[in-house]
Amino acid sequence: MADSRILRNLAPVEPRSLLAPAIVLAAVVGFFGFAGTGGDALDHWFQGLFWDGKAWLIPHGHALGDALAYRGPKALIIIWAVLLILAAIFARRVRMRALFFLACLAVVPVVSTQLRAVTNMATPLELKTYGGIYEHLLLFDPKPAGYPSHAFPAGHASGGYALMGLYWILGTRRWRGLALGLFVGSWMGFYQIARGEHFLSHTLATVALAWLLCAGLALAMKGPLTREVSSPS
Repeated sequence: MADSRILRNLAPVEPRSLLAPAIVLAAVVGFFGFAGTGGDALDHWFQGLFWDGKAWLIPHGHALGDALAYRGPKALIIIWAVLLILAAIFARRVRMRALFFLACLAVVPVVSTQLRAVTNMATPLELKTYGGIYEHLLLFDPKPAGYPSHAFPAGHASGGYALMGLYWILGTRRWRGLALGLFVGSWMGFYQIARGEHFLSHTLATVALAWLLCAGLALAMKGPLTREVSSPS
């Protein structure tokens, strides 16, 4: 039967599922995006935990860190995506769930990286405070021509946070799927913070954005997902 214990009872998929992540995302953007809220100070305080005034806690080119938190997780996610494609093609019993999860793995990173062209935010290592050449400008500050634009949201961590899509398809074990996504995304995200590639705010925004996008995809595919789980194999 397709409604086996682990896959029975999809997580609730309703329009209000979008409300909580949308509120959190707006709160993060507002708190860190405007001067005088305290967000900027929090970002710099947290970043200082990984910067000794001359170098980052994890230097670029660190082989073990690269394997465990950068190329390694990315490779595993790509392999997972390939397996999902095969499942969608050959395993009719789980086709819609495979397609949904594949959509999460694709849409979350693509949207996150494309948004950076709009937000125009610099990475910490590009800022004068941390040895770079640019002034630190907040999200809603006007930016001069040529200002970096590849930091907000966090593209690398988005691949890990996309795993939160498991929450909508693992049935009675949905919270394990959510925990996996949060752990992997945070592991990848804090690695980037520790090497000066992102601020805390970049990663927090990515969590909320990933949850919002996964919830939106679940809502869009609610009918096919529900029919697949409730029907016999």
